[in-house]
Amino acid sequence: MGRYYIDKYTGKLEKTDMYLVRLIKKDGSIIEDLEPRRLFPLTNHNMYITLLDSEEKEIGFVRDIAELDEESVKALDECFSEYYMIPKIQSVVSVEDKFGTLKWTVDTNHGRVIFGIRNRHNDIKKLHPTNRVIIRDANDNRYEIQDVSKLDAHSAHLIFSYL
Repeated sequence: MGRYYIDKYTGKLEKTDMYLVRLIKKDGSIIEDLEPRRLFPLTNHNMYITLLDSEEKEIGFVRDIAELDEESVKALDECFSEYYMIPKIQSVVSVEDKFGTLKWTVDTNHGRVIFGIRNRHNDIKKLHPTNRVIIRDANDNRYEIQDVSKLDAHSAHLIFSYL
């Protein structure tokens, strides 16, 4: 069986749980408990979305969210907002080097967070050509600075040497 491509003509998606959707195919058949995942969550988040069953087998594929009907787009957006929640760093309070781990204290859109980074070269990525920065902590959580050039002077000074 080949890949089943989903657009507004071939199927519809409905959210059924925090991270799950059901696929209603054009022929009326329904596949429950599918987990949508972005194949490129940082660089191309509106394209190439796979729908996985409980055994992580691909059941369906969305090339571009823009090809879906409005309700399907809403269902995916709601699932992704929970699954891919990435706190936005608004300011950097402090960065300390302790035993080879960088201890960061930052203010995010979800409050103050303290986390550690093991490898500054692999865990801090500036996405070119934008000023967007993604930081991965020692627990594999991600944080985002949407535009590093818009940080306050203190924050910019602290993060400058790590970019």
